[in-house]
Amino acid sequence: MKLLIAIPTLDFMHYRFVESLTKLICKLSEDGIDFKVEYKSGTLVYHAREKLATMAWQEGFTHVLWFDADMVFTEDIFDDLIFHDKDFVSGICHGRRAPYSSCLFSSIEPIQRLSLAEYPDRLFSVAASGFGCVLMKTEVLLAVKEKFGVCFMPTAALGEDLAFCNRAAKCGYTMWADPAVRLGHIGHIEIWPEDEQKWAEGLHHY
Repeated sequence: MKLLIAIPTLDFMHYRFVESLTKLICKLSEDGIDFKVEYKSGTLVYHAREKLATMAWQEGFTHVLWFDADMVFTEDIFDDLIFHDKDFVSGICHGRRAPYSSCLFSSIEPIQRLSLAEYPDRLFSVAASGFGCVLMKTEVLLAVKEKFGVCFMPTAALGEDLAFCNRAAKCGYTMWADPAVRLGHIGHIEIWPEDEQKWAEGLHHY
């Protein structure tokens, strides 16, 4: 096994993500895993993903572990995902803005998100997943590239992550999600002077 940890990012990364990644790197090193961490920065996320995908197959990586640079996770996350030996398996995360919807989809056409209440208690198949945390075999990337000429190019209706999942499904791949692998999604909120009083009254929490 040769693992690429692939991280597209706009610019800065939150310290909580860096903290999580550092612990994972230490765990992988202790376990003797052959791995490399690669960042690609740019305003076009799909372009960064394409470069990382190309690197994966050109440099002989067998697996790619994708992270968005605003996730919080445990040091065991790779162990938990690789255990399933699936071509494509995702962890569980939700959007960082209200209404904090699931990043897992039961359908792409039409787009239908799963809800927390709909998650089974064991590994389950999905129509698509966001790329907050996805472990995949490099062969999936190569198959999509060979069939479509691109991996992550968005369409008029789909962002780069769902567009990739749609292409992967058309290549015959099944996508999976593990409800036990849970990630935090770092968000931002506005704090107004009046919020001090609301906090004191217990009307909302951060």
